[in-house]
Amino acid sequence: MADAETPDQPAGYGAAVNRETRAAKLALLARHCGQGRGARFARRASGQPPVSFGDLAKLPDWLDAPEAQRARIAAAAGLLRLRRAIDTELSGPRLAALAAAVGEPLFDAVCEAEVPEIVSAEKLPSPERVLAVGTQLLEAALPLALQDQFPGARDDAAARGLLARAHAIAESLA
Repeated sequence: MADAETPDQPAGYGAAVNRETRAAKLALLARHCGQGRGARFARRASGQPPVSFGDLAKLPDWLDAPEAQRARIAAAAGLLRLRRAIDTELSGPRLAALAAAVGEPLFDAVCEAEVPEIVSAEKLPSPERVLAVGTQLLEAALPLALQDQFPGARDDAAARGLLARAHAIAESLA
């Protein structure tokens, strides 16, 4: 059984990963991070950290998802990250443009969700920038071992938590 949610880690990201989940995560890791002798040597030569067992629990389910699903999760993450700016925006046309860019159902679902603690207090950016913020969060949440394939990987626990919420919201609409 997966770990329960704690303040610093969402459920399923801890060390106690069940056998089926571990096998699925190992297969996912193998697809995205070469494990042969040559791949390990290239990692060491380039100064990248080795893949650790702890990285398995940090691999998100959306890593192998179709592009449309990943884009929906990124949009939800960007909206969650900028939620305070959305709540304080008075311009109906700007909010309508943002809702049109991400889809009305997703926009409404994020606006009804509880405001996460990681939210930014900046002014509401353009819809394109909101989507870019979400895409950056997708990569930031990934373990450092995936930096060769995802240069933005930072093993950011706060981004992982925000993405877990975004993933749940996006999946509830599917």
